[in-house]
Amino acid sequence: MNPDRLRQKRELINLLREFFSSKNFFELETPLLVPSPGMDVHLHSFQTSYVQHDGTEKTYHLPTSPEFSIKKALGFGFEKVFEIARVFRNQGELGPFHHPEFNMLEWYRPGDYVDIMNDVEILLNYLSQHFSSIALTESDYWVKSVKRTSIQECFRIYAGMDIEAGIQDVETWRQSAEQQLDERIPADDTFEDIFFRVWMKCIEPKLGKISPEIVYDYPASMAALSKLKEPEKLWAERFELYIHGVEIGNAFSELTDSKEQLQRFQSANTEREKLGYPPHPTDEDFIATVGKMKPTGGIAIGVERLLMALTGESDIRQFFLQSFSVDPMGDINLK
Repeated sequence: MNPDRLRQKRELINLLREFFSSKNFFELETPLLVPSPGMDVHLHSFQTSYVQHDGTEKTYHLPTSPEFSIKKALGFGFEKVFEIARVFRNQGELGPFHHPEFNMLEWYRPGDYVDIMNDVEILLNYLSQHFSSIALTESDYWVKSVKRTSIQECFRIYAGMDIEAGIQDVETWRQSAEQQLDERIPADDTFEDIFFRVWMKCIEPKLGKISPEIVYDYPASMAALSKLKEPEKLWAERFELYIHGVEIGNAFSELTDSKEQLQRFQSANTEREKLGYPPHPTDEDFIATVGKMKPTGGIAIGVERLLMALTGESDIRQFFLQSFSVDPMGDINLK
């Protein structure tokens, strides 16, 4: 824990509130006890039990994201909203970029993911002018416009691979990846497995090096909670924000089809069970209100990761009063 980093964290959070309030966004306060923690296949929640008046217990989760709760508000008529929410991730990686509890900035507005791209650029420009603790060596970095690169371009530029061909033919995709990585890829690797092998080794470390960078239009199989691009529906209206090779935020043109949302939730749970993970409970209220939402764009940004990028800090744990470490024997220690 670093006292100066805690002061910088408070400064940034205050600036974020000032920025979104000045843009007429309404600040929400969503619950910390929720019926379902999310639908991401690889995220795990902290659970607790509420003892009801008759002695029976009901399971609740600490949120891995406030997204479900915020979308319920959108379904009931709110439009421009934001929240700086405390979120929790269990059974996760510990290290310089990961912490089991952290702050998540999320905002949603009428429109689509292009509107959110524009918001990101305006926000980063605002922070470059008002945040007092930007690393001096990085001052030029923040005044540049945010670069926008499609996923197809990323694979072509950094890996010499045709991702659309891979979507159509996984075996061709596997062979291309083996040539690029100079290694054998298991025969049972899926398209997504191969995608991330190449992404992590050849592409992600090179993103956002000259300026903040948005990478957009992910394959439809990675749509998560986003709409698909018409008419082919090969790509999802989704982007991620990268700064110095680190993912800072994840954004969508939000899905507004309840039936499709339920199908994706069920598919995610099927995949979780295949991996030996318990399924996430279905939040029926969330599914129902998705269909009431207007066309909307939304994004989630890790506040402490953004702080790391702004200040040049290399260890996320410096921004917390209480942190976690892993000793040489692999046990988790509370600090």
